[in-house]
Amino acid sequence: MEAWIEALFSDAIIEEAMTLFGIQGEEKKKLGDFENYVYEVKRDEQLWILRLTHSSHRSFDEIQAELDWVNELHRQGVNVSRTDSGQRVEMIPVEKGCFYACLFDKVPGYAVKTDDSAFRSELFEAWGREIGKMHRISMNYQPANGKRERWDQGDLLRFDHYLTRSDDASIITEGERLVDEIKSFHETGKTFGLIHSDVHHGNFFYDGNEIHIFDFDDSMYHYYSSDLAIPVYYAVWDKYGDESLQVRSAFATEFLYSFLKGYRTEATISNEWLKTIPHFLKLRDFELYTVFNKKFNVDRMEVKEKKALQNIRHRLVNKELIADISFDSVMKKLEKA
Repeated sequence: MEAWIEALFSDAIIEEAMTLFGIQGEEKKKLGDFENYVYEVKRDEQLWILRLTHSSHRSFDEIQAELDWVNELHRQGVNVSRTDSGQRVEMIPVEKGCFYACLFDKVPGYAVKTDDSAFRSELFEAWGREIGKMHRISMNYQPANGKRERWDQGDLLRFDHYLTRSDDASIITEGERLVDEIKSFHETGKTFGLIHSDVHHGNFFYDGNEIHIFDFDDSMYHYYSSDLAIPVYYAVWDKYGDESLQVRSAFATEFLYSFLKGYRTEATISNEWLKTIPHFLKLRDFELYTVFNKKFNVDRMEVKEKKALQNIRHRLVNKELIADISFDSVMKKLEKA
């Protein structure tokens, strides 16, 4: 979280939010504070997730649009974290702007790490199946109120604003070129719509059969291909991030095959659009490079974060993907499945 927002935040704001949602007592567990302040709380013996978002990060209308979509997905049978049935967005004014408070139910299941025995093909299929459900519904979704922003309006694409080092000039140029290339892709009801945009393994729980998705804060209008690239990207990064390109690529190819087996039970995507996935793998490297430079003093980061940043920069400078997927292999195996 940016330092100036941290200075505005306090226990009093958490307590006020809890009161607004009828949560008694002081029992709470902090889960995160990167883009939002997130807490696990209890109300009526049920666990809920309390999220506080500063107005500099999202507007009221953006949050309302997010919650409308989440509740519609839940209504149509997608495993997502639904919102509280009462006043869904509460505003808490502070000296600079305000914090918006939302309450979500805690989904069933457990977090799966990449070194868990459950991190295998059955999970990957379930992962693809649930994203396929979301895309199928999104293709016909018409929001009633408000609208999420488009991918190309994102703050993280302001490369020249956050990348200020002289040796990043080539990265800025290449990032802008990639964005322009993706902008040229056709937008149709079957290729472009409202997506979660961040369904990595840290944003769902697994119950052994199905995944249950949460954290729709990054939901936006984007190409559906991007929602397929993100699971590949983070699965590779977390499990084999320090390995060779050959190792990363082999895993990514197997992962995508299993993922698409599940996805195609709910939604379709052409082979032509599958082959756009590398563009979105590359875009995520640019976006994360911006995130590191926006959120941290890169010269004072912890060893783990510094190593991750170095790996991303190496790929960007050398025009190397996090994984070079064998799409021909994936398609042939899918045809035989």
